Amino acid sequence: MKNERLLALMEARGVNKNTLSKLTGIAPSTLSRIIENKVKHIKQSHMQSIASVLGTTIHAIFETASENAVLSAIRPDEAGEPLTKLLSPDECFLLFWYQNSLQNGREKIFQCAKSEYEHAVEKIKNRVETRTVRTEDNEISMVQLSLPLDL
Repeated sequence: MKNERLLALMEARGVNKNTLSKLTGIAPSTLSRIIENKVKHIKQSHMQSIASVLGTTIHAIFETASENAVLSAIRPDEAGEPLTKLLSPDECFLLFWYQNSLQNGREKIFQCAKSEYEHAVEKIKNRVETRTVRTEDNEISMVQLSLPLDL
């Protein structure tokens, strides 16, 4: 199912896919997948670029945190790019706390967050198994992640 809101805005502004691609800097193939709703997690920077070119907000075009309970994270590859994101109350508090801390307080907050992240990554790595499957023609290495379901 296509993103009808995006298509309607493109038509209203007289902007086709190629023009939108050039104005946003988003590859035509990526833009086509966004329009066709084939991208599960669209980069915030892409949503912001599209909305900006079309003179509207990301919320007018895309299903966002205000419409969907799942909040999208800001990814490291989006650092330095302007973007708009709805923050949860906890995210707002953490950002406020970080921004209003002295330098040594910021370093402690960062180190604590980094430590938690590294601990989570290590837990995930411990649950990853690499298996080799042999077929008649070749060997295939597969990685499998096992996570317990606490129901």
